[in-house]
Amino acid sequence: MQSVSEAISYLREALEKVADPEKAQGMRAYMKNHFFYIGVQSDKRNAILKEWIPSVRHLNHWELIFALWDEREREFQYVALELLKKRRSKDFQPDDLYKIRELIISKSWWDTVDLLASDTLGKFLKQYPEYTTQIVKDYRNSGNMWLMRSTLIFQLKYKDKTDFELLKALILEFNVIKEFFIQKAIGWSLRQYSKTDPAAVRNFLDQIELKGVAKREAEKYI
Repeated sequence: MQSVSEAISYLREALEKVADPEKAQGMRAYMKNHFFYIGVQSDKRNAILKEWIPSVRHLNHWELIFALWDEREREFQYVALELLKKRRSKDFQPDDLYKIRELIISKSWWDTVDLLASDTLGKFLKQYPEYTTQIVKDYRNSGNMWLMRSTLIFQLKYKDKTDFELLKALILEFNVIKEFFIQKAIGWSLRQYSKTDPAAVRNFLDQIELKGVAKREAEKYI
């Protein structure tokens, strides 16, 4: 495959050969009819990618990512996420921050945003921590719920490297927002950090009034 378009055409053909139209309808319904699907579940998709990913390593990474993102069916966005998962922190460049932001706000739903935030954005900011203040300010003031959610969960894999003071400040700011995906992210972020420092999370919970899904998630392990 010598071009991005050839790579995607080959991928589409491979996916369509193993597609199940009935599963496509179920997958679409599960995602509240936001997206179309070919009907290929993760196990069959991953089997195809074992051959396909090595064959596209010579292509421009971001050109391929955005071409996949432009495809109609959701499976192509999942393939783009697989490519991003394989990208190491040291492979990112400073201007990738604009590309990551564009992906978060395009075709947004939890199935793509959560991995983009916790993996791709998380790795980028580990490589370029000096951009954290800029990105968090941009995201938290954007008015875009998915960008706001991303500020709460980009540190999910940071463990003892988590900036808990930053996380607490964001939670205090966003706790007034009753949107489910924000409240879930608040609880999720605290639940995850409680695996590293349960005492710190317990102390914070004693100082803030969380309710519903945020409270249930935050207290799950403490």
